[in-house]
Amino acid sequence: MISGKLKSYFFSKKIRHALSEKSRPFNDFSGKAGLIIDAENLDEKWNLADFYRLVPLKKEDYSIAVCGSRESLPEDLDVPVLDPKEISVKGEFKSEAIRSFAEEGFDFLICHLSDKSTASVLLSAVTKAGVKIGNKPDEYGIYDVEIDSGDIEVFQQEALKYLKILKKNN
Repeated sequence: MISGKLKSYFFSKKIRHALSEKSRPFNDFSGKAGLIIDAENLDEKWNLADFYRLVPLKKEDYSIAVCGSRESLPEDLDVPVLDPKEISVKGEFKSEAIRSFAEEGFDFLICHLSDKSTASVLLSAVTKAGVKIGNKPDEYGIYDVEIDSGDIEVFQQEALKYLKILKKNN
């Protein structure tokens, strides 16, 4: 069995490598957006699932990924799930759905994660997006816009405000 510290080391290395690569530029708005949330307080975070309506986006252009143990998630959850057990020691995703999500190439990515969700942070770092918006703390510097609010409603309003500014300036 691989120790948690060794896995954290490799995940951290993979996160830093992903951040050193050039991300997708935010030029032309193609209408694709992603959301990454983790399983902690999922009922509250699930309110962000309708964020596409505020932007506005087509529902089919809005993808959601949830990070957490499959055992703790509802069985009827119809989105890609990143179970920490489905990540190799080197930080590779075993799930085809999660790999596809990370490679999608979103205009923007919204991330609302818990402090200790390493799997979520890894997915946020490697997902291709023009602009990444997330909540504090962002110890790796993944996000282009970091929102300091524990309240989902305030987080959503702030994310929307920044997206409107970004769309207007591009």
